[in-house]
Amino acid sequence: MKREAKREARRKTRQETRPKTTMHQRVGVGIVGVFVVSAIVSIAIADITGSKHDFSPLGWSQNEICKPCHTPHNADTSIEAPLWNHTQTTAVYELYASPTLSGDIQQPGPASKLCLSCHDGTVALDSYGENAGDHYIYGQTLIGTDLSNDHPVGIKWEHRGVGSNCLDCHNIRPGPGEDPMVSILPFFEDARIECATCHEPHNKLGIEGMLRMSNDGSALCFHCHDPK
Repeated sequence: MKREAKREARRKTRQETRPKTTMHQRVGVGIVGVFVVSAIVSIAIADITGSKHDFSPLGWSQNEICKPCHTPHNADTSIEAPLWNHTQTTAVYELYASPTLSGDIQQPGPASKLCLSCHDGTVALDSYGENAGDHYIYGQTLIGTDLSNDHPVGIKWEHRGVGSNCLDCHNIRPGPGEDPMVSILPFFEDARIECATCHEPHNKLGIEGMLRMSNDGSALCFHCHDPK
């Protein structure tokens, strides 16, 4: 009986000396958790929000950011893009030509046509879902169908003595251990350079021009066009 009394006394002593968690403290921890989750979500959506591809402030977008390009339901599965929702261009383009160009150049590939479906001016910005659309791109962002004075897209480029294994390095989802300064500039179908090789349409890096890497000091250009 004496031993049991001693154990009970020690248990009460531990309870009395243990720090008590008040309701205010528990609520405080909960609020901190909410802020942490909110911060993570904010980081995830802050890329395209406020960028040039954020059309939500415009009346025709119905306050939507994603739906002018993507939709959760009834997507156009004939287009090679995730849950695509925008009308695709059918334009034929005048291509870039130069006596110094040795690569095989073709009409823009599927990846570039996603971009040109707004930027060539033949399809309205608000031509998505069931909307016919009547708001067209203009100004410096209007590229048009004459690509003869623009950096070529749809071009297959072999370099640095590498043959047909371009996608081993230039892929949209680089594997572990791959040079991020190589794989950050992806190639697309048939290992071709397209608009999204240099541009990131969701503005993940927040670089001016929606680029995949900074072009300070022409760094992006020199990444492919070795000045040596």
